[in-house]
Amino acid sequence: GEQNFTVVPVVVGSLSEGAEQAFGSVFAPYFEDPATIFLISSDFCHWGSRFRYTHLPDDRDVAAAAGKLVNRPEAAPLNAKIETLDRQGMELIEAQDSPGFRRYLENCQNTICGRNPIAILLEILRQRPQMFPSCPQLRCEFVHYSQSQTMPTRPSANDSCVSYAAGVIQVA
Repeated sequence: GEQNFTVVPVVVGSLSEGAEQAFGSVFAPYFEDPATIFLISSDFCHWGSRFRYTHLPDDRDVAAAAGKLVNRPEAAPLNAKIETLDRQGMELIEAQDSPGFRRYLENCQNTICGRNPIAILLEILRQRPQMFPSCPQLRCEFVHYSQSQTMPTRPSANDSCVSYAAGVIQVA
């Protein structure tokens, strides 16, 4: 049958590391409640001159990630580099590595719009075992990755690409 539910939107702007940790503590008890679902929404990389972001990983990083990439480096080299950049962050999220994700963002400045809600989620996951010692271990996995368009090998100032990733967290 039909069930009523309440949606509580939480809009997150720029946060310090301390604020991420504090919000992680606030939300962790709700995360443990089986009647509560968290939905964190974020695009990933916004690449191109119009986004003022054209950082790319080096070819060694792309070669190391090649087996995981949706975009084949030989067919779409620029898209493969953007995807490699995103997957570096996605791997840290899957590893539930809050400090690592923070360092990743500081180092490469990837234009992940939802970096702060993701950081809060990682703090929730980091703090859960201390707050709830008998809580089950969770596994985070990205199940989909795509990009808005295939980029030309030599992009013009008007070319850009936005990445999208979908992940789930479930009991391991």
